[in-house]
Amino acid sequence: MNTFRFWTLLGCFLCFIMSEVFAQQNLSTTNKKAINAYQDGLQALQERKIDEAFQQFEEAIERDNLFAEAYYQLGRLYEQNRQFGNAILNYEKSYNSNPEAGVANNALQFLGNLYMRKGEYQKAKAYLELLLPKIPPANNLTIQRIKRSIANAEFALKALEQPLDIKPLTLPNTINAFDTQYFPTLTADRETLIFTAQNYSNRDENLYVSKWIDQQWQQAHSLSELINTSQNEGTASIAADGRTLVFTACGGRNSLGSCDLFVSYREGNDWTKPANMGQAVNSGEWDSQPSLSADGRTLYFVSDRRGSIGKRDIWVSKQDSTGQWQKAQNVGNTINTSEDDLSPFIHANGQTLFFSSEGHAGMGGLDLFMSQKQGVSWTAPQNLGYPINTQDDQVALFITADGQKGYYSLEQDTGERYKKSKLVEITLPNSLQAKIQATTYLKGIVTDAKTQQKLSAELELVALNPSQTVGKFISDTQTGQYISVLNTSGEYALFVNKQGYFFKSLHFDFSQTHALDKVLNISLEPIQKDAKEILNNIFFATNQWDLQPQSATELDKLVVLLKSNPMLSVEISGHTDDVGKDADNLILSQKRAKEVMNYLINKGIPSNKIKAEGYGETKPFVPNTSDENRKLNRRIEVKFL
Repeated sequence: MNTFRFWTLLGCFLCFIMSEVFAQQNLSTTNKKAINAYQDGLQALQERKIDEAFQQFEEAIERDNLFAEAYYQLGRLYEQNRQFGNAILNYEKSYNSNPEAGVANNALQFLGNLYMRKGEYQKAKAYLELLLPKIPPANNLTIQRIKRSIANAEFALKALEQPLDIKPLTLPNTINAFDTQYFPTLTADRETLIFTAQNYSNRDENLYVSKWIDQQWQQAHSLSELINTSQNEGTASIAADGRTLVFTACGGRNSLGSCDLFVSYREGNDWTKPANMGQAVNSGEWDSQPSLSADGRTLYFVSDRRGSIGKRDIWVSKQDSTGQWQKAQNVGNTINTSEDDLSPFIHANGQTLFFSSEGHAGMGGLDLFMSQKQGVSWTAPQNLGYPINTQDDQVALFITADGQKGYYSLEQDTGERYKKSKLVEITLPNSLQAKIQATTYLKGIVTDAKTQQKLSAELELVALNPSQTVGKFISDTQTGQYISVLNTSGEYALFVNKQGYFFKSLHFDFSQTHALDKVLNISLEPIQKDAKEILNNIFFATNQWDLQPQSATELDKLVVLLKSNPMLSVEISGHTDDVGKDADNLILSQKRAKEVMNYLINKGIPSNKIKAEGYGETKPFVPNTSDENRKLNRRIEVKFL
């Protein structure tokens, strides 16, 4: 699935050697026996006899210990076998034995690259600076890449002097149970973790899930038999509520390209049969590494399709009002570079994009960056710093909704042919947390108030002042569960609707409080005689009865409800707390109830179907023992007659 670039690069390495082995001319030795052994080594390479090639190049060096080309070929072979120390040793001998040899520039370049990979940036910089003036001006692309590598080395040296205080905590063996695991994604409540994993014995990538129960991660298991097959599936992203999953599948499915994005929906504990996301998202090329926004309506992903700025770019697609995905667009050259730009992650706040790139200044290879959305543009990417980034490739970072924790895969170079990785958790340092707009979540279960049956209901989250819908979602058809992400500032209204039930309205004010109960179970009253409900999003000024503008959202929903149930009549009742004179409170409550009634009449509700009553402080909802309780007692109620 190309989730790690290493496999592709390794597969092409031998081809690269073969393309250059016969290009050597004007060898740095005149020793005929050395030349014969060297040519036999090249022939062995052509025939893919690697052990014999080693022997022949070593014999060539025994014949002439200043044979630059033989040292160089040994360096290439050792690098292919991931014996980087021996590769560096032979490249250095190649260059030092004859700095004017035809392979000298190549040796310098590989030395620079390998020392960057080892994190020895001072040596990398020295070799690359030796190389730079040797490159002909016509080779502008090569010059630019060398300059970028030198800039990376300089950046890394500064980053090492200012390390971030992070301590990666390896997740337990219930999760890290495979040869390698990567690309973690979590629900907003951090109680479900989905990730990609494989064992090298079968090389089959699959999706696995673990649940957070009793303060620990449970044993990971296959996500679904409908999703995992004998082909490769992985690099998934899940919406905040855990009910929409986008993942990558390569081969074995109805795909448009080598790898496509598919979507599946959770109903209760089961996942639906995956569906290809179609031509608006997928192309005839490689499409992978998705990241869904919290509400599941915006999708970022990676593709190497036509129109890319570099090798692999980050693209974005959005759903329209009918739920159809729109034609994917390149996110632009602020994010994408001429090199690989990979593994996007859009934070739950919808504004902060994390991604991996080798085209921006970093520690070498793929580094993790962040950028903030400003209108339709993005801010200049910021490197996340050391030791989140190191000399190794860093990909697939997940940041929790509150901006405090991060999850990613940490590679372990065991000296084997294939790298291994484990999933780790970190607490983000304060300097990074300050750059991320934190969000919180609201979750719960919707039920019938009479029977306690779990209900699938429509929930709408509205930001007040000014009124703007910021999220629409549906509770699960089997479990009644919902999760919604909220920004931690401003006022919100939550409306819950289901046909045959009185709608529920809730109000949250984050401009005055910094905490929210994260679990809110909602009971809906069936529409029937004597059913009543508090309208929590009706606003009046203190001791006034004129409706505030932000009341319109809830009152308009009441209008819709009454028009859809024309046989029913309602009582609008006003209530106050116990502050002030009883008579004044009674008059105020009556005037407020009448103001609501007049609004409904003006919206087309027959006047003979509504009556308004004021009860003052005579029917408290809760005892008037605190300011918070008094606030609850100042209310408008609707009762069906």
